[in-house]
Amino acid sequence: MPGVLPSLVLLVVAAFVAGITGFNLLTFAVAFRRRPRPPRVVVAFVREMLASFALIPFWPLFALIGARYEARSFEEAGRGDREAGEAPRRPPVVLLHGYLMNRTNWLWLGWVLARRGIGPLVGLSYLTVQGTPWGARRLGRFVEALCQREGVERVDIVAHSMGGLVARHYIEQLGGAARVRRLITIATPHRGTAWAKVALGKARVDLAPPVSESHCAPPDGVLYTSIWSRCDNMVVPPESAQLTPRPPEEGEAHAAGAGGGDQLDDVVFDDLGHLSLLISPRVADAVATRLAAPLSPPRAS
Repeated sequence: MPGVLPSLVLLVVAAFVAGITGFNLLTFAVAFRRRPRPPRVVVAFVREMLASFALIPFWPLFALIGARYEARSFEEAGRGDREAGEAPRRPPVVLLHGYLMNRTNWLWLGWVLARRGIGPLVGLSYLTVQGTPWGARRLGRFVEALCQREGVERVDIVAHSMGGLVARHYIEQLGGAARVRRLITIATPHRGTAWAKVALGKARVDLAPPVSESHCAPPDGVLYTSIWSRCDNMVVPPESAQLTPRPPEEGEAHAAGAGGGDQLDDVVFDDLGHLSLLISPRVADAVATRLAAPLSPPRAS
């Protein structure tokens, strides 16, 4: 019948919109049910809705898109022989997605970073329900192959949500510190999230809040940055994403490592949700600044 296909399309679209709306309403209501609520939680909810509609439809296309983003701007890269037209040499950047997601989550941020001369950026998909040790082993094999292919010794990693825990397991438990220059996590529950109780597979344990509340210490020679929001609807409480002992109200904080360098770095926002951190120009600025910086970061003033 002529009208069947349009009706099915409308039904699918309506179900998608209802599902996204219901999920975000539920997660924000649970995450911020207690007072005092963050003052900009409504703004964060609206932005999270927009991010969900922008990113989730690409999820089924993970096998076709999101594998690689090439640097496109010598002017922003800041290195290399521009007159000779040679591409600047930077560490490749591995993009690591979060729980139940895939590399299509990086379509906007990967494109923006490439436009700023960062790259190559390569996306990795892995089965999050298998847990962080399994994902870390897959990440290790991926990084080794990438280093051989690109002719480099080290890479940078930008990870969202559970991807940050996978990257940390690789760096801290599987010898990845020799291969990783910098780890930037976005909305990663470094000390667990209350939503772990409804997670599937081995991730249920990996995402659970641990007994210890101590802040992590990066291995020597590796820099950690955590970019997070006080309105994150999936990291509960949001401060679980915090690396430094005392982050600012909104902005940046640094903590000195044992070797005297600033090894821990927090960038905190007050008006972004879990996915909307991935499509925020302010987050892109923070990530690009750190990926373009030399290994030793500037000290906080």
